[in-house]
Amino acid sequence: MKKILLLLVTFMSIVTLTSCNKTPLEKVLKDVKNNHPKTITLSDYTNFKWDEVWLISGSISGMYITLMREQNIDVKKVEMADDNPDFGRTQEFSNTVVYVYNNKVVYYEFPPDARDYVGLASEGALALLDFKLDRGQIIVVSSNNSEFEVKGKTLIPIKPIKIYENMDKKLK
Repeated sequence: MKKILLLLVTFMSIVTLTSCNKTPLEKVLKDVKNNHPKTITLSDYTNFKWDEVWLISGSISGMYITLMREQNIDVKKVEMADDNPDFGRTQEFSNTVVYVYNNKVVYYEFPPDARDYVGLASEGALALLDFKLDRGQIIVVSSNNSEFEVKGKTLIPIKPIKIYENMDKKLK
């Protein structure tokens, strides 16, 4: 009996530790694949505090960092990411999801894709989870109302608080 209990505790610990390492969007992807919900609430998948999430069409770069700075958001966490192998050239064609708490970037991630399985990927070609943003579009969603409609592998914000259009042209 003790061996069975020990095995059960070990298994549960492994499952818990493995699921803790997943990003919020990886958790969403798993839920969408397994349960096919019609809507999801993004804040249910995060284990940190955030006020807003910025859904950015394209890799976060100098121009988007500039816009966030203009909105009085501390972007040091993103600026310091240059030595992070998951940031920069490898994510050149990825959208970026940036979580902000008290006007400070607290976390950022790239929507899950199959980039690891294919050497060169074109923009959006291998997205496993997407927001279908138009080029240069930024959508900001509040943590208090972070509900998204789920259409296949696409998440559509139901009540965004801000929408910026054509930002790649405006910020050049």
